[in-house]
Amino acid sequence: MKPTATPLPSAQATAPDGLDCERVNTILDQIIVGNDPSVEDEEYFISHAEDCSPCFDSIEKQHIFVDFLAQHVGRKGAPSSLPETIMNRLQAKMV
Repeated sequence: MKPTATPLPSAQATAPDGLDCERVNTILDQIIVGNDPSVEDEEYFISHAEDCSPCFDSIEKQHIFVDFLAQHVGRKGAPSSLPETIMNRLQAKMV
């Protein structure tokens, strides 16, 4: 009996090992931390997301997560006295 395989979606058919999806995740990580992707990466990201439903789902979930964090977790700056406090503690430990 000859083994058969289920056809993969077009985006995964070119790289069954998931390298295409891995590239999308790398690009997404860059975007999330505020780095602008190259034009080539941006085009790749968009075209892959259109063809690969697992990546699209993941991207949507990550957008929701990032939006949630932005709305509910404020970025607070360090107190201006922090450097002095740290230096005082370090000096106290050295004595």
